[in-house]
Amino acid sequence: MESWKKAGKGRELAWTWQGEEPETKKPLIVCLAESEGAAEQCLKRMAEGKSGAILSAVVLPDEDMDAWEEELGDLIFAWKNCGQVEETRISLTGSEACADAVWRLGAHLPQWFSAVCVVGGHTDPYEARQLSRTPLRAYAPAGQDCQVRDGKVRADVERTVMGIRAIGGESVSCLDVPEGLEGRAAWDWAFAGGETVKWLAEQDRKRQFQVYSLQPGVWRIDDFFTSTCYLIEGGEKALLIDTGMGQGDLPGLVRRLTRLPVEVAVTHPHGDHMYKAERFSKIYLHKNDVARLREHPEKFPAAFSQGSKWPELAPIEEGSKIDLGGGVVIETLELGGHTPDSVVFADDFHKLLCTGDAIGSGYIALMICPEDQILPYIETYRDNLERFAKHLPRLKDYAWLGGHALQENGCDMRRQQDFNGGKSAYFNPIRPRVVDDMRTLCQKILSGEISKEEIMSAKEHYCSYGSAGMYFAFRA
Repeated sequence: MESWKKAGKGRELAWTWQGEEPETKKPLIVCLAESEGAAEQCLKRMAEGKSGAILSAVVLPDEDMDAWEEELGDLIFAWKNCGQVEETRISLTGSEACADAVWRLGAHLPQWFSAVCVVGGHTDPYEARQLSRTPLRAYAPAGQDCQVRDGKVRADVERTVMGIRAIGGESVSCLDVPEGLEGRAAWDWAFAGGETVKWLAEQDRKRQFQVYSLQPGVWRIDDFFTSTCYLIEGGEKALLIDTGMGQGDLPGLVRRLTRLPVEVAVTHPHGDHMYKAERFSKIYLHKNDVARLREHPEKFPAAFSQGSKWPELAPIEEGSKIDLGGGVVIETLELGGHTPDSVVFADDFHKLLCTGDAIGSGYIALMICPEDQILPYIETYRDNLERFAKHLPRLKDYAWLGGHALQENGCDMRRQQDFNGGKSAYFNPIRPRVVDDMRTLCQKILSGEISKEEIMSAKEHYCSYGSAGMYFAFRA
């Protein structure tokens, strides 16, 4: 079935599905096109690949890119949540006439796309570096060169790809289009035979990690779920704080980053922070969580497979220290609330604090409790925050690293990547002030200044004060 539909607010984006609506979730390949005729041609060519993916073409309005980018972002976000698309397998391409738009949209929303394929075009090479951690296949037509538009450089494919490689982009390839092929002929050549379409459909963000070097011996690793773990090297061994939720080869990635033996320390035993922790030989976990795990292992299915051999579980508590050698010692500090025995890890050598979900990651702390236990839970959390506050003078100038780093840009998934396009409307990194404001927020709830009725009537049971916020998830 092929049907044209419309989406947009004022300016309309025409788009079409290729094929029957699926009964189960499938990967989606989005192709930008300059006209309905071009869209139909692109869909026909891509369908030859028999990739099993949903193919969709979007016709861009003939106007400034800023005018359509927001609406197109809203459209793709809707597809991510429509129930028919496998949201970690959405890839982006476009006709040769829309190559510039592919570069731009991919660079502004890199964590939405499992892969990007572009034929030709020109782009801001520094903006394009946002794609350094996204699988990228770029086809370079012969005779391309840099351009200067409105006083700004626009690089060709070959220069752009080399610039991405220069900052560590490993999943990027540049393929030369044979001389004599230009425009639509170059695009048809790139997509002939179906191999390019199959490659797009096969990519999956669940298997991909984004790695950032924070300082010598410290790395941040983000997964598809935007869970964040941190690898810290000492002189004798390395420590991986949390294992995130990624389904790729995390142990293999860690081995590439450090030659030292690696142990794991877990901030709290939730699936998005302890996924497949069994793949490592030793795990540090709060002593009460170790006891819970041994008593009810069935409650930790994301961490340990049924019948698997458990790693060594090392109980920790307030003041426990993990010596990595070379003067690098990781100290455990208790800060229960998000879970009863959540901990944070202080590294005096590198002057950083890994906080997990104990105070959120810049937006909210998620409080999980029975509905009739709000006040006792908040009272306990307040008391824990008060005890933790004695560490604040020492930690004032540390880097505070949350368990979901992207949330410093908020929890609105549609808006989290706005900083890539210079359009951020929210920025709240975690820091000592969040602890102070969280203490005040707890007190306002306990005093009734923020009533239970207000919390219950608010969207997602949200409340806030200053830089601190809470969501409540009510469970028995």
